[in-house]
Amino acid sequence: MNDIRYQELYGWLSALLGHSVGNVWRLGGDASLRRYFRTQYGMAVDSPPESQKNREFVAINAELARAGVRVPAVLACDFQRGFMLLEDLGSTHFFEVAVGEYQSSYYELALTLLPRIASLRTEDLPLFDRAFILNELGIFTEWMLGRALNLTLTAGEKAMLERTFSELVTVCQEQPQIAMHRDFHCRNLMVTDTGLAVIDYQDMVTGPLTYDLASLLYDCYVVLDPRLRDSLMHKAYAAYVSAGIGASLGFSDFERYTRLTALQRHIKVLGIFCRLSLRDNKQGYLQYLPQVLGYVLEACERYAAFRPLGDFLKTKVQGRLPC
Repeated sequence: MNDIRYQELYGWLSALLGHSVGNVWRLGGDASLRRYFRTQYGMAVDSPPESQKNREFVAINAELARAGVRVPAVLACDFQRGFMLLEDLGSTHFFEVAVGEYQSSYYELALTLLPRIASLRTEDLPLFDRAFILNELGIFTEWMLGRALNLTLTAGEKAMLERTFSELVTVCQEQPQIAMHRDFHCRNLMVTDTGLAVIDYQDMVTGPLTYDLASLLYDCYVVLDPRLRDSLMHKAYAAYVSAGIGASLGFSDFERYTRLTALQRHIKVLGIFCRLSLRDNKQGYLQYLPQVLGYVLEACERYAAFRPLGDFLKTKVQGRLPC
């Protein structure tokens, strides 16, 4: 590999070890600009400091470990250059094994992590506040409606979106506010000899109780059987209440919050997947647009306040998805 960043990373590792690194294997990328390389000494990470939250990653890593959440050990890091050496968690991803007869048990195991994540101190985490939420929803307006579909919205459509987004802000803010992973789904869980491990947590914020559960049960990459989803939602509610989190909510409110928080997330994701395609030339995410849109339409049909959004999407978006 001839790129400069890779050669600098290789040199940094060699200096750290006091000898040549030896063989290096490039792993498939994710939605960020980070790159991962497997070596016999651990997982080398090229994480450009101008765009990646490396200090946040290391700080949150320590907090999660203290809360009993399995995370990769940070073996070495260079914040200035954006290089890290992490413990190698192996190659077994949650989505590869949480299938068939094992699906339910793996998802139940994943639920046990949620109260531990929620227990983290929130003082140093950014707030998932109104401005943050509206900025996320704006990604949908800009990157899907504007750039991918080239739609010109009428005044009525703009007003409808503004009302819808404001309602979703209320849904998120009136829930108990906890530490949330913000991307807790099947691709960010690893299966290790000592149980499930969590990765990709540098974007943690203080936000709504049900966000991480919504990310898992309404996963953009895996659609669960509704019966399993309902069972898991009840078990998650019981786990939170047992941990003294969200005990003031009845289950019906908890369920509504989970479904509508998922709606907020999926509207954002529709925009993000288009942005990954148009800006970053990552086309692989487009195949999941119909799945994500299906979640959105289902939620809009269930809750009357969001039916105008559903009607708009059926008319202007559903038949024109860029996938």
